[in-house]
Amino acid sequence: MSVPLARTPDAPEGERRRVAAILRADRRARLAARDIAMGLKPDMGADGPAARARMVVRDCVELAPRTPRQAVRRVRDACMLDRLFHRANAALTADQHAAGLRFRACWLRAMRGGRLVQRYTPHTGTGGGTMEETEASMHARRAIDRALSLLTPACGRVVCAVCGMDETPGTRIRTLHAALDILHERW
Repeated sequence: MSVPLARTPDAPEGERRRVAAILRADRRARLAARDIAMGLKPDMGADGPAARARMVVRDCVELAPRTPRQAVRRVRDACMLDRLFHRANAALTADQHAAGLRFRACWLRAMRGGRLVQRYTPHTGTGGGTMEETEASMHARRAIDRALSLLTPACGRVVCAVCGMDETPGTRIRTLHAALDILHERW
């Protein structure tokens, strides 16, 4: 007497749909990779449209005083101010952008902590040296205090958020415009 073979039941309908969707996505990915390799489609990068938004610019920069200029690559939109300035509808003017970048430079310098250095010999100043990091940080804090004293509390909050902490302005774009105009005129 023969024993009947156990039949495996067919996969449920939902499982068939899921597997078919995976296979279709895999086929689309293989076709897109083939088209990119052949040069028919642009390579969107690992992040897709976000990679396209990061424009890389080539500049010649003097890396140290009195040295020849060297070509470097940098991302054009390094902060929220750059993204607002360089986008198609240009949410910021050149003066507002410059004032915001000045505030950002002071903010970053003020947030940088100084190193603790111990010397065994007495330190005598020669008068031609550079400012210590803590002194530069203190000067930057004073500059930020002067800038914020010109602004209303709401304007100060939006400038600190957008320029300093690199947040999106969202609905506060008009307040940002007014604040950066005041900083450009008076600071």
